Amino acid sequence: MSAGPDEDLDGPPFAVGRSLDPSQVATALVESFERLGTRADRLERAFALSMRVIGSAPADPLRRAGCSVARAIDRGIGAGVPHGYHNGLHFLEVVLCALYLSRLVSLPAGRASMVLFGALIHDFHHDGSRGSVAPFRLETLAADAADPYLRRAGVPAAARDAIRALVLATEPGTGVPFARACLDRHEGHDAAAVPWASDSAPAGLARLRDDPELAFDAVLLAEADVLPSIGLTVAHGGRVQDRLAAEWGKPLGAAEKLAFIERLRGQLRVGRFFA
Repeated sequence: MSAGPDEDLDGPPFAVGRSLDPSQVATALVESFERLGTRADRLERAFALSMRVIGSAPADPLRRAGCSVARAIDRGIGAGVPHGYHNGLHFLEVVLCALYLSRLVSLPAGRASMVLFGALIHDFHHDGSRGSVAPFRLETLAADAADPYLRRAGVPAAARDAIRALVLATEPGTGVPFARACLDRHEGHDAAAVPWASDSAPAGLARLRDDPELAFDAVLLAEADVLPSIGLTVAHGGRVQDRLAAEWGKPLGAAEKLAFIERLRGQLRVGRFFA
């Protein structure tokens, strides 16, 4: 799979089909991470290409807002931990995984554009702290920091609220389980009431209870967030582990990696293609 500086994401690895081999797709995705990751404008380029692939028009306010945010991150604004895990490279990987998963399930362009924007900004201004210390602090920080870009581009309030819910649903302690529980209820897999930790979860997340499409998109984004961490290839999984160890300032070995994989692999819904 060859590509030059003007790589078109409308071909491999983003051609989708159930007959494709997951290992080959995963390898191709990692190659795209590596190619685009070397560019000075990596996020602006990746986001613009991704929006073009899903059919977003150049005048789409979300496309304009996303390119503006991506340009800022490429310049180092809100770009996270430079030599750690939560930084522009992670943002890039999540955007491309979200693009692939969105195409895999034929997500309509309007919904896919919000998922891609959520992927771009879900860790915007991450400071390297552990989210478990103060649940939803980092996700709220990201959504708040991105909101002015959305407003300047003229993104409607309903779309801004939906994007906030998507970002909040990437919080691993409560956000991700809640999104999955909502989706299960909407799809009839669990007739029981959806669990809700009202003391620790922001109100914006509650939208998932009443919106089946938004709950599905939230689960898709949450899985796009963890797919690179699970390790699309063995080598890439090792590199991601090293980045996380550097950010946390502690060694992380094979046992921790395998435990993480085993814990998440069985939870994948949209990303089960890679399981």
